[in-house]
Amino acid sequence: MQQILAAFDGFVLGLALLLLAAVGAGGASALVRGRSTEPHGLREPLVDAGLAYSALSVGYLVFTPQLPPPERVSPELGSDVEVALAAGPGDAEPWIQLGGNLVLLLPLGMLVPKRVGWFDNLGKIALGGLAVSACIELVQFLAISGRVASTDDIACNTAGAALGGLLAKLPGWLSPAARAQHRSTGENDRTVWLLIEKIEQERRTRRPARSSPHRRPAPIPREVIGHQVALQRHRTEPLRRPSSLA
Repeated sequence: MQQILAAFDGFVLGLALLLLAAVGAGGASALVRGRSTEPHGLREPLVDAGLAYSALSVGYLVFTPQLPPPERVSPELGSDVEVALAAGPGDAEPWIQLGGNLVLLLPLGMLVPKRVGWFDNLGKIALGGLAVSACIELVQFLAISGRVASTDDIACNTAGAALGGLLAKLPGWLSPAARAQHRSTGENDRTVWLLIEKIEQERRTRRPARSSPHRRPAPIPREVIGHQVALQRHRTEPLRRPSSLA
């Protein structure tokens, strides 16, 4: 525990102040979206507050200058993992470094897809995490003193962003109802749509053909016409009285 506190020494106060700023951002979001005490009404401002706090925290943690390191660049992939594996039983600092890089972009991987529709799958989320991490390492190398540009940091940040996206999508994958609700494009359901189209075609072919409005009616047989005329005459002729005997 002491090593964890030492690793975050100097950052606790700044993170607490950023938390207050994030709460203010959530309150502003609630005012803009309309006041509501319902759970669904509070969800969006909470997402905005969490997104603001995650972004501010990432910027604060990675762009704060530190003491000059022995080397500014660590291009060898896996070097930080080797250092952690070679650490003694009581030395947790290398593992804290790896865990921090893994968790750094995890909240953004969970929350950014709720605001940016392009990040609709894990591949895009991982690609976004890779781009953000590469930009962070580039800025650290060019402008921030005491920071090491490491390929392991990029790998851990990307994996953390993908893990956040996985955790965000996991409830929808586990629940069939939620999966049906959140699926909007109908991708990978081609078989279902083909089946629906086939049913519609069969329903149209079985439907009886309706008479066209311009179609001439079928002629009435002469026997029917003669019977109707005789019946009409019988109804219109007056009833004759029998003649009296002389």
